Amino acid sequence: MTEKIADLRVIDADGHVMEPDDLWVEYIDPAFRDRAPQRTVKTDRGWAQMIVDGEPMYRNYPDALVELFHERTVAQYGDYLPFDPPSQLRALEAQGVDIAFLYPSLGLGAAAIDHLDPKLAAAICRAYNNWLRDFCAADPHKLRPVALLSLHDVSLAIAELRHAVNDLGMRAVILRPNMVNGRPVGHPDHARFWAECAELDVTVSFHEGCHTRLPAAGADRFTSHFAMHACCHPMEQMMAFISMVEGGVMERHPGLRLGFLEAGCGWVPYLLWRLDDLEYRHWQFQIPEVKRPPSEYFARQCWVTVEGCEPYLGKLADDIGTDRLLFASDYPHPDHEFGEELEDVLKAPLSEDVKRRILWDNPSAFYRVEHA
Repeated sequence: MTEKIADLRVIDADGHVMEPDDLWVEYIDPAFRDRAPQRTVKTDRGWAQMIVDGEPMYRNYPDALVELFHERTVAQYGDYLPFDPPSQLRALEAQGVDIAFLYPSLGLGAAAIDHLDPKLAAAICRAYNNWLRDFCAADPHKLRPVALLSLHDVSLAIAELRHAVNDLGMRAVILRPNMVNGRPVGHPDHARFWAECAELDVTVSFHEGCHTRLPAAGADRFTSHFAMHACCHPMEQMMAFISMVEGGVMERHPGLRLGFLEAGCGWVPYLLWRLDDLEYRHWQFQIPEVKRPPSEYFARQCWVTVEGCEPYLGKLADDIGTDRLLFASDYPHPDHEFGEELEDVLKAPLSEDVKRRILWDNPSAFYRVEHA
């Protein structure tokens, strides 16, 4: 691995847990146990996909792809099975990561189902968050939980937000960028939710996940993972940002911190240029609540994870804002080799000062990490 910069500390802004199959059966409210996410078949060769409320969790995701995901995960990260808290901590040490903010794997799809019973969706999130609290208790300084929320019902989302913050001590939450029940994230019906996020001063991250049963860019015309994955991650993030601007959420809540994860950063300069110069300049009269160009909201309130191997990273860093970029390992998903993302950032054509910002200063500001 490339030699680290002296005295460098690293915050992983987007690591993942690998949830045990029985998480929801064990942690969910007993009233929903029969409808909880669970894997009903486990073959000698691998795994069938999860079932939620009697239906497959994912679409266009045959069991052969489920098995391939597990095979690649074991091939790359077999030394860190069973992905329990001790192995998660060993992996951080091996990567050179000091603090990791932990996002779901199965949880990305568990409640990401359009028109799912809102009470079941809330119960799925509650069970995951209670489990994650216990998982991170192994080392609360290094393992930082990010609470899972669902916008199927705004009142229930607010209740789970308060539970995560007030009862579980979590300071960051994850939302899907997709529409839920026909409502984008910046929809007026969500205004109470965003006001509560601002009041509680939580960090909010948008994180996409492919093949889920929410509307997703590309899913209306493609069925291959190749095409669906290429579309949904960057395009849903772009539309989430547009929705948050158009809906006036950032204008009403200037202190709200928003992260756009696992889509690289190359889309940001293009989208901000288009929104500022081609859309806002001509059509601002349609959105009178929006008082400034979209690029100003991004510069004030938004962060984005980078892929260290993005070939234009050195050229675009200043355009995006070197204080807006975050490091993410995506561990232990098999899209990357172990430790590859950190090595790529260290090798990127960036100054040591910018690398320090990406690896510690920026995620520290985004998540409000204490510097002790």
